[in-house]
Amino acid sequence: MTNVETQINNTECHTGVHTDHLCYIISQGFHLSDEQGYRALVDEPKFKCKRCGRTARSGDNLCIPAHL
Repeated sequence: MTNVETQINNTECHTGVHTDHLCYIISQGFHLSDEQGYRALVDEPKFKCKRCGRTARSGDNLCIPAHL
């Protein structure tokens, strides 16, 4: 399984809203198609995902958020 497939089929994410998480939306090209929207999610991060290591302003955009 590739990294992208792993991120899309994330078995560790049990929130029911995985499509809102950075690992999913980046795999769909959101950071390329809406750079301003992507920056709004990641600028001034307050959380880091324990699964993938990405950082975000809101824990709602990560599978397993932890405060920075």
